[in-house]
Amino acid sequence: MSSHAYDLEAARIEAAAKAKGKLRQMPAAWDDPLPLGEELPPVAAFDKSLLPEAFRDAAVDAAERMQVPLDFTGTAMVAGLSGAVGRRAEIQPKVLDHTWGEVPNLWGMIVASPGCKKTPAIQAALAPLNRLQGEASQRNREARAEAEGEQVRYKMQSDVYRQQYKAWLRDGKQGAEPEEPVEPPEPPSEPRLILNDATFEALHRIMAENPAGVFVLRDELSGWLSMLERSGREGERAFALEAWSGKQPHTIDRVGRGSTHAQACCMGLFGGIQPGRLRSYLGDALKDGPSNDGLIQRMQLAVWADIEPQPLIDRPPDDGAIAKVARVFSCLVQLPPHEGEPWRFSPAAQEMFTAWLADLEHRLRNPDESPAIVAHLAKYRGLMPSLALLFSLADRAASNALYERIVSVENAAQAIDWCVYLESHARRMYSCITTPEMRAARHLAEKVKRGQPKGGGFTVREVYRREWTGLKNAGEVRAACAILVDHNWLREAETGSDCYEVNPGVLA
Repeated sequence: MSSHAYDLEAARIEAAAKAKGKLRQMPAAWDDPLPLGEELPPVAAFDKSLLPEAFRDAAVDAAERMQVPLDFTGTAMVAGLSGAVGRRAEIQPKVLDHTWGEVPNLWGMIVASPGCKKTPAIQAALAPLNRLQGEASQRNREARAEAEGEQVRYKMQSDVYRQQYKAWLRDGKQGAEPEEPVEPPEPPSEPRLILNDATFEALHRIMAENPAGVFVLRDELSGWLSMLERSGREGERAFALEAWSGKQPHTIDRVGRGSTHAQACCMGLFGGIQPGRLRSYLGDALKDGPSNDGLIQRMQLAVWADIEPQPLIDRPPDDGAIAKVARVFSCLVQLPPHEGEPWRFSPAAQEMFTAWLADLEHRLRNPDESPAIVAHLAKYRGLMPSLALLFSLADRAASNALYERIVSVENAAQAIDWCVYLESHARRMYSCITTPEMRAARHLAEKVKRGQPKGGGFTVREVYRREWTGLKNAGEVRAACAILVDHNWLREAETGSDCYEVNPGVLA
């Protein structure tokens, strides 16, 4: 056989072997895996200089003892400061426009996974405020007990008076007319500063009795948010949105109960939430629908800090630092609801605010910016002056100088630093809004990097049988694998459908 004929025969045999699956081609070389993108962008670090001086030592002490980021205790203290002030102060951001006034009523949340000590950090930061609420409740119980005793005595005196009056009439009005007892006042309503859970009607009644405002503190905000999402709760959701501004009057009329009027509804809000719950809520809330009403954008004190290992510290609490915070809160909660002239910026602070506001307005008109971020940053128009007012109130309460309603340039600069800090956390918060397919792909990528399932490949069935998050059926797994194939993490195996090989570069 000639060499040419031999080559043709060899080619024919090779082609036949390939057709029968007896000879496989060498697999093609892998391209480098492409990054899936960082799910969480970096955030600005929290520095204790962001806090009023009277709060710094207590915030650092609590964070170190509990091994949590300073973001947790520091942000909770500022939220508590807002809750202590409520409608007790107002700032006029512009010099001449008296129609724009801001009540420093803020909403916020700590975003962290379960077990990161969100609740203990909040409780430690707000312990002085909770103590004030407890003392006020105790005084109210004593006052109510005394008032109720007066009511009992009045009833007994009234019974005696009626008998004496009847006898006086029978005797032809002889002698002096019996003296009618003076009716005592009604038992006092309970002063409420902190609430944990209340119905819409109860919350409105409490606001009517506490015109300076209330502070709602929730361990898990996801429960509160999901409650407002239920059908039939639209009125409660609208009421919560109105109560955020701290200035809207509200009257409820009910047959059989009459009318209850709140001069101005003011509700602060703070709590913790898990990242998964936040992702789910943001994915629904930011669609064009009834949930996209600006509620999530009102969470201006929202922080999502990095959780780093912290050294174990075992020491007693710094009672002196805690006492400083308690004195500030105690001074502020005694202020009456705001009346008269509002607070204003000093001339230097006014210039700083005007320049900052002009820059913000320019950024809000950037066509390349995310609509969700624009909607969130638009609320900073009121956030910055509100924070500046709160810091000024805290500093002046610590030095007993609340008589002058002027916000210093130092407090204005402090508020601008807070806006920069909070913006980075807001961007992290909105960055978690991705498609379910991308979230599943990232979750599968993490498993693949750890060698799960074991080996250099797997089947779709192997994955969905494990019931990982977002990967609980064949369709979800195939969609995630398709994304990883596009990013050179996986490729379809030749052994059959729904089989994938893993890029060795990923495992390395």
